[in-house]
Amino acid sequence: MNGPPLSVGSVSIGVAMQIDQDLYAALYVLGFNFLDGDLVSGEIAEIKGDMTIKLVHRPGEELKFVVELPDEKQMIFTVDRHQIVSLAERWQ
Repeated sequence: MNGPPLSVGSVSIGVAMQIDQDLYAALYVLGFNFLDGDLVSGEIAEIKGDMTIKLVHRPGEELKFVVELPDEKQMIFTVDRHQIVSLAERWQ
């Protein structure tokens, strides 16, 4: 597995248990900030700009991007971890 070790930044044990090193590295390359979310919220990482994009993985659910739009609206996309890793590899 390539990318930074899981000790880069401040990553909680819960987050490290929810994602593997390749996905962690891909999110790091794409500019996501890692959250200290608990296992119940499932919030792993986010990136902020005009909107906020969070990667969420609640126990027993699929991996999702939650896009928070103005006016408290949300769009939710189910995503495969391999799609994120592939995007990061092309990004470099």
